[in-house]
Amino acid sequence: MTASPQGDWKMSWLNALSTCWTPGQGGCVVWWDAWAAVGTICATMAAVCLGLAPMVARRQHAKAVARIANIRLGIQLLHIGASCALAKNATTASDHNVARINAEHCDSKPFSELIPYFDVLPAKLSNAIGLCIADIETMHSLFAKVSFRAAGTGAPNADLFGLLNQVDATMWRARRELNSYLSAKDKDVTAEIGVMATSLVHLAQAAEVASPAWDEDFTRLRILGRRT
Repeated sequence: MTASPQGDWKMSWLNALSTCWTPGQGGCVVWWDAWAAVGTICATMAAVCLGLAPMVARRQHAKAVARIANIRLGIQLLHIGASCALAKNATTASDHNVARINAEHCDSKPFSELIPYFDVLPAKLSNAIGLCIADIETMHSLFAKVSFRAAGTGAPNADLFGLLNQVDATMWRARRELNSYLSAKDKDVTAEIGVMATSLVHLAQAAEVASPAWDEDFTRLRILGRRT
């Protein structure tokens, strides 16, 4: 009877370990070196699998942190973009006030909360998020030195647009890095920013002619939903 190819393969494999079968019976000598090699290969494969497990878990953790950062960044980009649009064409004190106060929606805290997890992220991502934190905190520290302007007094000479545009650019760089890492498409939010910017323009126009005039607390309440 002709042996099947499958049977020949099995016998060839067994012959590599022992020239006869069953080892230890009827004078059949075991090739211990061959069996030791098989044991070494199996141990190596097990070690590789065990070593890869933490790497896979770390990568999954990094992806989760990146997704959280991307969601938080996306929300704040709408506000900073709308404030940039208003500040670029500001002509009144209320334009300046509304653009500045709305930009305070940008908060470094949601990103600072991710700092303990930076060790699982690629360095370029943690650096990009870190720059967002730095620029947002700088923006807030500069805002603290700016006084609320009464309606009718005109826009100040301070370059509010330049400041907001810098923060916006930093946040968009982080957005692109995160999308690249997550293999996500860059979503065009121009329309959403335009809608929000239009709402801010109308709010500034209302503030400029309101009687009695809006003070800072009331303006903050209308924009941020809270007072100072």
